[in-house]
Amino acid sequence: MKANLNPVTIAIIAINNDNVIYQFNEGAEKLLGYSASELLGKKKSNFFILDEEYEKFKKDIASKYKIKTSDFNPYKILAQNDDYDAREWTIVKKDGTRFIAHSTLIPLKSDKGENVGFMRILKNITDLKKIENDLLRKNQVLNAAEKITMMGNWQWDTVINKVEWSSNLFNIFGVDPKENLNFETYFSFVHPEDKEKVSISFEKSIKDKKFYDLLHRIKLKSGKTKTIQLLGEVVLDEDTGEVIELIGTCQDVTEQRMAEIKFRGLLESAPDAMVIVNDFGIIQLINKQAEKLFGYTSEELINKPVELLIPNRYKDKHSTHRDLFFSAPIARKMGEGRELYGINKAGKEIPIQISLSPLKTEEGLLVSAAIRDITVQKKAENKILEANERLEVLANKLTDQNTQLADFAQITSHNLRAPVSNLNSLMGFYKMAETEEEKILAFEKFEIVIHHLTDTLNTLIEALKAKNRTSIPVEKLDFNEILNKTVQILSGQIISTNTKISSNFENVTNINYNKAYLESIFLNLLSNAIKYKSEDKDPEIYVYSVLEDGAVKLKFKDNGLGIDLERHGHKLFGLNKVFHRHPDANGVGLFMTKVQIESLGGTITVESEVNVGSTFSVNFKE
Repeated sequence: MKANLNPVTIAIIAINNDNVIYQFNEGAEKLLGYSASELLGKKKSNFFILDEEYEKFKKDIASKYKIKTSDFNPYKILAQNDDYDAREWTIVKKDGTRFIAHSTLIPLKSDKGENVGFMRILKNITDLKKIENDLLRKNQVLNAAEKITMMGNWQWDTVINKVEWSSNLFNIFGVDPKENLNFETYFSFVHPEDKEKVSISFEKSIKDKKFYDLLHRIKLKSGKTKTIQLLGEVVLDEDTGEVIELIGTCQDVTEQRMAEIKFRGLLESAPDAMVIVNDFGIIQLINKQAEKLFGYTSEELINKPVELLIPNRYKDKHSTHRDLFFSAPIARKMGEGRELYGINKAGKEIPIQISLSPLKTEEGLLVSAAIRDITVQKKAENKILEANERLEVLANKLTDQNTQLADFAQITSHNLRAPVSNLNSLMGFYKMAETEEEKILAFEKFEIVIHHLTDTLNTLIEALKAKNRTSIPVEKLDFNEILNKTVQILSGQIISTNTKISSNFENVTNINYNKAYLESIFLNLLSNAIKYKSEDKDPEIYVYSVLEDGAVKLKFKDNGLGIDLERHGHKLFGLNKVFHRHPDANGVGLFMTKVQIESLGGTITVESEVNVGSTFSVNFKE
C-alpha cells in the first residue's frame, strides 16, 4: 500500500473528518515543499490552495446538488453523494511560488461504508498547461486568421468517410459545429450546376493520387450562393499506396470572384484584344477579342509565353523591350513610328497597334496590352500608296508623252522640213535645167525625196494613231499562228541569213490582244534580231511565253550583236535612235513597238550583252 501511495511525481494527501492530515507522501513533499513531519497530525486542509478557487469549488458543488445555503462542507457533500471532483487548482508551495495542478478529490470510507475523510491526488501540469495554452493561443490565432482570410481547413478520412472541419469552415457553410460530417454533408452544399465538375475533380484526385485545386460555388441553406477555393493534399497508406485521407483548406473567395467577374466584364467590353502578362512575359489573362484575333482559346494561351503571338523576327528584341518597360512602367503606345505585327494560330501575320498600361497587383506588376487589328487601315493606307504610285505612273506617262511630242516635233522640224527644203531646191534645179537629161536626173531625185517623205509621214501617222486611239479592238490570238505568219513574211531574210527560229508556247498558248499590234510586235522584234545579227555566227532566235506573278510575258531571245545598255539604255526605245552602223537602221521599229505595247497597258524591257545577244521581254497587262 505504501509503495503504491508514494510515486515521486504524484502528491497524495489524506485528511480525516476532523481535517487532520494523516498521509503526506514523497510526491507531496516534492511538489509542495513541505516535509511530512511538518504536516502529519496537523489540522490543515486548505493551506495550499487559493481562497477564491475554494469558493468557486464550493459554488460548483452547491449548484450541482442544488444547495441553497452557504453554510456547508463541500467535502462532506461529495462523501454523502459518493461522488468525486476533478479539476485544475493553483497550488501555493511553502516558499510562496505557485504551479498548476490537476487535483482529484476522493472521499474515503471505512469497511462499513462510513465516511472517514478524503484523499487529494495532485499532479503538476504547469508545463502541460503552458503547452495547452500555447496550442490554444495558436489555435485562436489560426481561427482569427481563418476568419480574416475567410478560410477554413478540412480533413476527409476516405476509409470511414469521416470529415472534420475547423470552426471557421462551419461558419463559411453555415453549419452547426455539433453536426456529424461526412463527404455527403459537404457535397449537399455544392451548387447544382457545379456538382458534376466537383464529382469529376474528386474522382480524378483519388484516381491520380494528386489533389487538383478546385474552384466552385456552394448554395447555403439560406439560399445564399458563395464561391469557394479548395486546395489540398492526398495522404497515402504506406503499405498499400492507396488513398486514405485528403486534407486541405477551403477559402471563401466570393468577393474576389465578384471583383474578378466585374474585371472580366470590363475586359470583355473592351473594343480591342486585351492580353495581360507578368514581368516574365507569361500570359495571365486574355479576353474574347484576343481569342478571336489570334485564333487561340483562353486555355491555349494562359500561362504560355507571350512570344507565342509574336513573329520570329521580333522575338529576339522583345525580351529587351519588355525589361525596359518594366523598369519604367508608364502607359504608352508600343513601337511608335514602326510597323508592328502579331501572328495568329494559323501562322498568318496581322498588322497591329499596341497600347501598354502597367497594373499593380498583390502578385506583382502586370502589363495590360490593348491590341488593335489595323488590317483595314493598312489596306486603306496601301490603297492610298497605290493611288499615289498610279499618279506617279501617270505623271511619268505624261512626261513620256511630252518626250514623244518632242520627238514628233523633231520629225516635223527635221525629217519633214529637210525633205521639203530639198524638194524646193530640186524644183529650182528643175526650172534651171537646160537639157532633157538634166530634167530627168532632177525628176529621179524628186522620186527619191518624195519616197523618203512618204515613209516619214506614214511613220508619224501610225504613231499618232496608236497614241490617240481610245478604244483598240482585241481578239483571242494564238502565238504559234502569229509566229508562222511572221516567218512567212520574213522568209527571204531568214533564208538569206540562214536564221534559225525556235519557239515554246506551252506555258501560255494564246492571249486577247489587238491582231495588228501583235503582228507588228513579232515583225519588228524578229526583223531586228535578223538585221543586227553577229558577223561571225548564224542568227538563232528563241521565242517563248511565260506566266510570272499572274502576268503573261513574251520573250524574244537572240544571239546577235547585243546592245551596250550602259551607253544606250536610256534612249533604246526613242524615235530615230540607232545603236549600230547598219545601212537599214532608222530607229523607228523599237519606238513603234513600245508605243503599241504601252497603248494596251503593257511594257517592254530588254536584257542585253554586247557580242552575246539580247532578250526583249513583252509584259502584257494583267
